[in-house]
Amino acid sequence: MSLPVNTSPKNNNHPEEGDTNNSWSVRIAKVSGIPIRLHFTFILLLAFIGISGWGSTGLAQVGLLIGVFTCVVLHELGHSLVAQRYGYVVRDIVLYPIGGVASIEQTPRPRHELWIAVAGPAVNVVIAALIALYMQFFTPDSAWERLQALTQQGRAVTTGTPIETLLLVSNISLVLFNMLPAFPMDGGRVLRAVLAIKIGRAKATRIAAGIGQFIALLLGLVGLGILGNGASPMLVIIALFVYFGAGQERAAEESRDVMADAPVGEAMMRDFATLAHGDTLKHAADVLLAGSQQDFPVVAGGEVVGILSRTQLLRGLARDGDSAYVATFMDRDITFATPNEPLEDYLLSSHALRRAPVLVRENANGELLGMVTLENAMEFLTLRQIARLREDSDSGDDRKR
Repeated sequence: MSLPVNTSPKNNNHPEEGDTNNSWSVRIAKVSGIPIRLHFTFILLLAFIGISGWGSTGLAQVGLLIGVFTCVVLHELGHSLVAQRYGYVVRDIVLYPIGGVASIEQTPRPRHELWIAVAGPAVNVVIAALIALYMQFFTPDSAWERLQALTQQGRAVTTGTPIETLLLVSNISLVLFNMLPAFPMDGGRVLRAVLAIKIGRAKATRIAAGIGQFIALLLGLVGLGILGNGASPMLVIIALFVYFGAGQERAAEESRDVMADAPVGEAMMRDFATLAHGDTLKHAADVLLAGSQQDFPVVAGGEVVGILSRTQLLRGLARDGDSAYVATFMDRDITFATPNEPLEDYLLSSHALRRAPVLVRENANGELLGMVTLENAMEFLTLRQIARLREDSDSGDDRKR
């Protein structure tokens, strides 16, 4: 039920990027242009519940799980539709056993992130209100009476608990849990957005991530039963998800802060080899061995037509031998950038690994000027971080004087 925000360029070379096939998930629907996918682990969970509770009980449990995750999908659509309203691209929604994830391209502005984060829990509030109204007018007991009875029983789920009561409890739980100020949960993102308006996104992220990891440790202790309660393996899994998610978000924000205002041209490598469209794999192998370059632009008639990676070269040698042609195995899906574009648009992306390297040219039809690989980009960021630390150290020394 978190809302990861992935920075990614609006690249004309990837017009269908939001609907890219995912070998680990299957698409079940598409709403407002947003693919909704089931991760294979969720499918395995449905199968496990159905088989382990074979018969009416198992089917009822599967039905309840589908109902709860329908509410989760609506929760994520709340995030996604508000994000679209502000002009951000939503790549997809993926359902996992522990919840849903809406992946949003670009980094929302603080005020936008605030409303995007609030939108998901607001959907669950509306669902809970509708269920409560239904119970008020169409069932013998009101929602309040049902909740009181469950509280007196000391547990939320019993064998005879009606489905509408379970869905009511689930939606209330989704709201309360997601609004914990534990980054990267929705409440943590609300906290980060509010802080970012006052103190900037980088510092706000460090504070929100620190609070999130502290709450994750508390959840982990509760899940392990160390605080005197019963153990809950699922709570431990959620605690790990929150802890590492907060750490990843903080690391991504630190990288974003380091590369702020850095153009692609500063990080690109200018000394590189190219291959011709008609070269053999033997020639490509010779070029590979002659230096440290791992990816090679392939040109034909002065125009870049593909990229041959080391992996593709080795696969081609193993399959067809060294007399095969580069054109057979090169990747024709190329990402281009211009020197003045922001570097973070191409590195802080969920597709960064797939897109690398980025080829740099002056304009859409211009000459190839350089290329940005993950390796040289990381070296650039390391050097920039060292320079920044030295500047901060020098500033501190000046203040002491």
